[in-house]
Amino acid sequence: MFNTERKNEKGEVEIAICPLCGLRVEFMGAPMVRCYSTGETYERTEVRWIEKSKIPEETGYDVENIRGNDIVHDYLPNAYEQTDEIEA
Repeated sequence: MFNTERKNEKGEVEIAICPLCGLRVEFMGAPMVRCYSTGETYERTEVRWIEKSKIPEETGYDVENIRGNDIVHDYLPNAYEQTDEIEA
């Protein structure tokens, strides 16, 4: 797993942006990066790095579509506390 933020030579923070969908990259693996919005993969060298200050506040992450807002729609393991089942 690689960092999706870095500092450039000026000391400014840059954020990894997906070249396919234009959203923030949350997970950057090796050797490829997956865009969860489109389902496509691309090389790590194709990630666009943009200064954090130049990214609009409403720019989300490319994995939001697999997160959902509740336990029924969230596909990430261990996203919520386990609830005990009650036997009838």
